[in-house]
Amino acid sequence: MHTTPNRVSQTLLCAGMLVIWYALSLVVGSLPNYAILAGNGLLMPVLCSLEFAILIPLYRWYTRHYSDIPVGKLFPRQMVLFSLLLLLLIASQTLYMQRESWADQQAGDNPAYAMLFILAVVVMAPIYEEILFRGFILRGFLLWAPQQKVACSVLTSLLFAAIHTQYDHLQTLIALFLLSLLLCGARLISHGLKLPIFVHMLNNLLGVAPVLWAIFSH
Repeated sequence: MHTTPNRVSQTLLCAGMLVIWYALSLVVGSLPNYAILAGNGLLMPVLCSLEFAILIPLYRWYTRHYSDIPVGKLFPRQMVLFSLLLLLLIASQTLYMQRESWADQQAGDNPAYAMLFILAVVVMAPIYEEILFRGFILRGFLLWAPQQKVACSVLTSLLFAAIHTQYDHLQTLIALFLLSLLLCGARLISHGLKLPIFVHMLNNLLGVAPVLWAIFSH
């Protein structure tokens, strides 16, 4: 049964999801074999599997009680439109982006581990990150300013960029901020999470494609 929660309690619930997500990354970072996982290219598969296993059930529990963060539907026109917008965004990044070594290091050079990396980065991460950021976090801001969708999207995107601490360059954070704005737009226009999940998956697939080509072309 869907209910309408108190605004304060729902905001705390949304913030709590972010705390849980961040705590999981700290747990993995404190593992005694962290360096081994990173060196073998298994860090992202382990981290994403843990976060996926925790956040997806929490989201399913939430949707059984509340209806304000729906899964939504995919419509071909919206998919084409936002795919083109994503390609334009990626093309613009060639003017200012600097190469990050993080993805190369995480993928490793073992083809089997690389497939796990693909599953983690292209499939699992976009699902739970969209549930968290374009779902709970964006919703948390909109609870207090429902008419200020642009401002709420900007705040969500600033948080999304700032929390990706694994990157070295400011240009990457700018790119993440702009990507998040696009994903927020997809969420608001489609009234669901499926479209931003699709766009996020496409972005990540294109992002790791050079790494995958280098591994499997040997």
